[in-house]
Amino acid sequence: MKRFLKLLLAFSVTLCVLLFSSCGYGIKASFGEKRTEFNDSFTVNKVPLSGSGVSDTVTYFYEAEEGELTGTASVKTDGLYSDGKGVTGLNSKDSTLTFNVNIESSGMYDLYFTYWSVDEFKINSVHVDGIQVGDLKCNVGRELDVTQLSNVYLSSGEHKISIVPSWGWVDYDCLEIKKSNLITDDTYNVTCSLTNPNADENTRRLYRFLCDIYGNYSLTGQFADKGRESPELSAIRYETGESFAVLGLDMMNYSAINRKNGSSPNSVEYAFDWYTNAGGIVQMCWHWNVPDSDYIADGSYYWNTFYAENTTLNLDKIMNGEDDRGYELLMTDIDNISAELARLRDDGVPIIWRPLHEASGGWFWWGDCKPESFIKLWRIMYDKMTNEHNLTNLIWMWNGQNADWYPGDDYVDIVSWDIYAGERQYGSQSGTFAEAVSCYDETKLVALSENGTVMDPDLMFRDNARWLFWGTWSGEFVLKEGDIFLSQKYTENSMIKKAYESEYTLTLDELPNLKKYPLD
Repeated sequence: MKRFLKLLLAFSVTLCVLLFSSCGYGIKASFGEKRTEFNDSFTVNKVPLSGSGVSDTVTYFYEAEEGELTGTASVKTDGLYSDGKGVTGLNSKDSTLTFNVNIESSGMYDLYFTYWSVDEFKINSVHVDGIQVGDLKCNVGRELDVTQLSNVYLSSGEHKISIVPSWGWVDYDCLEIKKSNLITDDTYNVTCSLTNPNADENTRRLYRFLCDIYGNYSLTGQFADKGRESPELSAIRYETGESFAVLGLDMMNYSAINRKNGSSPNSVEYAFDWYTNAGGIVQMCWHWNVPDSDYIADGSYYWNTFYAENTTLNLDKIMNGEDDRGYELLMTDIDNISAELARLRDDGVPIIWRPLHEASGGWFWWGDCKPESFIKLWRIMYDKMTNEHNLTNLIWMWNGQNADWYPGDDYVDIVSWDIYAGERQYGSQSGTFAEAVSCYDETKLVALSENGTVMDPDLMFRDNARWLFWGTWSGEFVLKEGDIFLSQKYTENSMIKKAYESEYTLTLDELPNLKKYPLD
């Protein structure tokens, strides 16, 4: 059981933050008191996987044309389909195809959708009884194909399984449902060491802790770019009496072009304080703006040139040797960021490092390329930071969002996904969790590195989608515009409280002393 809400204490701490000046970075900022009490008796309570009485031989089959259709969705007669009929017209937000299914035994199932997509790669969402459980990824082809969504919990009884258009027009032929065997105890039994054999002691202790809790707890997390000064922290603490365990920060303003234009970043200082004085965990991303103004597209500005549409930088040309200057500029920027991360290494601060995120989406310049170019850049960055700059404090988290972009087990410690499911969608996204698990060969930790809505922990553990941690994005996903209180637009206060009080989650005050966490 979690402790009773400590509202008055938490609010007073928030209001009475002290001037912090002992970190050695020379920053003038009020971070708050140093945490002196830790959960010295921390033990891992094992949480068994959800059982299943589902037979290995059970199969349910449903024709698309027999489902419920809305909007522009309609039945189409064509010899292409298995029985001569299918559903087309799923090309607008109000168009849906719903299969009415009846399940005999509660448990985890795999959903197989037979489809046809002649245009280009498409993604559509799957909802079970109105809750989004994952996405369908459909490749281009002139014949019927099958796309799979794994690890979906269905209780015994009737359900509505709906396809909701997200990106693209896809025709559907049928749905087949079978028992899922993808997620097992071995999924959460991570025995491998960090990819960097020279990782320092604090980094190895943090990684050991993450491996120990994986599958038994999820760490609460939040992006808050001012650390303990952040309004997100104050609002969550005021509402729940608790603080998140994992702080998300961004290295964007350390990019060369940002520094040339006068940026004064403090993410390194906030990271130091969160780990050293608050006793928390830090994940770092890098919205990498192009390294030189020559690569800014006409009409764009330097501060958002991490978006592909705002830059002329071509990673394919850089990686295949057609743009030597671009290559050197990227290498120099990696050197600059490495120097900043080295400050944290020298002070014993481990970082969950998530560069080049969301690559397969194509909206960032490091994803507006062939997967091979992305993978080459990832491996070069890994080699430079690990071997050339000796950054022994990094836990490498890959966030490519598609297995085709996976750099390989030797370059990744944590696999993560970013999910923005929509307003008040509290489902576990178990299908996407299963997709992440399918990326690696050697078992890895799997985290939800960014999210818009906080998931229901009960559903996460029921569905065996036990994300290592989550990282709610800041701004409108947490706060009312211009206000200091939770907005409730994406996550209601009742769900925030439930998530932070859950027996399945860990908050900041429940973390052990990570600097002393046992390595054996």
